[in-house]
Amino acid sequence: MVNLNRNPMFSGLMRGLSPRFYAGSVPKVFCTTMQMNRREFLLSVGAFGLAGSKVFAEAVELGYPAYWAAQVARAADSVKANAAECPFGFWFVTDPHMPSNAHHSGEILAALGRATSLKTVLCGGDIPEAFGSRFPTDKDCVDNSIALYREKIVSPIETAGLDFLPAKGNHDFTVKHDPKTNSGFTYSEKDARDVLMKIMSAAKFVTNAADPTACYYYVDDERARFRVIVADTTDRNSKTRTFWAVESGVGDVQLKWLAENAISTIPDRWNAVVMNHIPIAQVVGGAAEAKLFSSFRGLLEAYNHRGRWSGAGTSLDFSKAAGRIVMNLTGHEHAERMTYFNGLLHLTEPCDAAYGDYIVGSVPWCENLPRKKSGSPFEHTFDAFQFDFKRNVIRVTRVGGGADRVIHLEPIVMKKGEGRQIVPQFVKGADFFGAYDGERCGFRVNPKNKYTYFTEYFNEHLKTGAKGALLALSPGEGIALARNAGGEKELWPVKIV
Repeated sequence: MVNLNRNPMFSGLMRGLSPRFYAGSVPKVFCTTMQMNRREFLLSVGAFGLAGSKVFAEAVELGYPAYWAAQVARAADSVKANAAECPFGFWFVTDPHMPSNAHHSGEILAALGRATSLKTVLCGGDIPEAFGSRFPTDKDCVDNSIALYREKIVSPIETAGLDFLPAKGNHDFTVKHDPKTNSGFTYSEKDARDVLMKIMSAAKFVTNAADPTACYYYVDDERARFRVIVADTTDRNSKTRTFWAVESGVGDVQLKWLAENAISTIPDRWNAVVMNHIPIAQVVGGAAEAKLFSSFRGLLEAYNHRGRWSGAGTSLDFSKAAGRIVMNLTGHEHAERMTYFNGLLHLTEPCDAAYGDYIVGSVPWCENLPRKKSGSPFEHTFDAFQFDFKRNVIRVTRVGGGADRVIHLEPIVMKKGEGRQIVPQFVKGADFFGAYDGERCGFRVNPKNKYTYFTEYFNEHLKTGAKGALLALSPGEGIALARNAGGEKELWPVKIV
């Protein structure tokens, strides 16, 4: 096992439980980005020009803290610069875990939506926090989280005229009383659907009307020729417990509907993103998740490969399909990770909650991440995704701790034994290069905390040499990475034949 050739690639990752429980185990990381107070920003607002002034005025008007104005202005400028080449894009925020959250992301997204052409917000799930002991009842905890979610995130976004598309997470809508007590509260599948689908504000969406518990659907943008498909990776409840009773899986009813109604009907020459909460490939999730969701993942892969797929009582031939699934976009892991496996990109994104686990979990994708300190512009984390199909890349703008990145959609194809130089096209001054296998990683238990584990990456298929030399070792797939001192990244899927 080799580790991106320069720095350790061990990351303690959350497994769907509240990181406040183990915040002390996260190593201290120093922030290298300047944090401004209100006075400092007022003195320097001229540096951001007209756009910055407008966004600052909006900060004052809307009531979100002035210390966010510089980040909002920068993100708005980045999105505007990309817009000419990107016919479609959206904001993606995930794992808010209310109330373990600074509660400003809704206003920030509303301001960014008003200031840019991105009028859609996707949310990757996990509304409540994990434990409910500080409330009179466990149900009160869940209801409080839902109310805060509506007030602090959904309402500002909807008021700004943006579409809000949520996915259901493994904490939606369930809580455990405390870490030691095996009791809690879980809403029924029908009640969860009623909450989630009423939160959704898309003008037009398609779902399974025959399923009263359906938290899955798709939304089309005909002008951009783009479909967003939202799947539910926790579509059933346990029959044997009351706490954390939402179980992982994609049942046959949902899988059949997705296959026949959402995937197979992607119009010709359209692009699609599939969003769900739990990652479905090993490197971005885990071995158990990769096995559990193999049929669902196989459906997406079969479509892109123009192959056949059978499951959930149906069989489909995609040989005449003419669309493309660009990526599978998820939350759950609370960190930034990515892989390329069986011809499909998988991305999982950092949590919006004020948790510290995104720091170690995001190595090596993000280095020197700041702590999510309340009162700083790093208390939230989310991204803008914009799709540049002329250059076949995804342009990602970070809001909060981290940096922007560009992800290539077409893989670099190499033969075993071949060498090639990585030449960044979008990231200037790249001084770190790495590569890792996309199909598997290793896991080991953290002896100090049962809610975290360490991940080990491999270099059996490809690795990098000096100054970005990419070396193909054996047939397989993976990711190549270039990063500069500011943390900006350019990433390429790689296929070795």
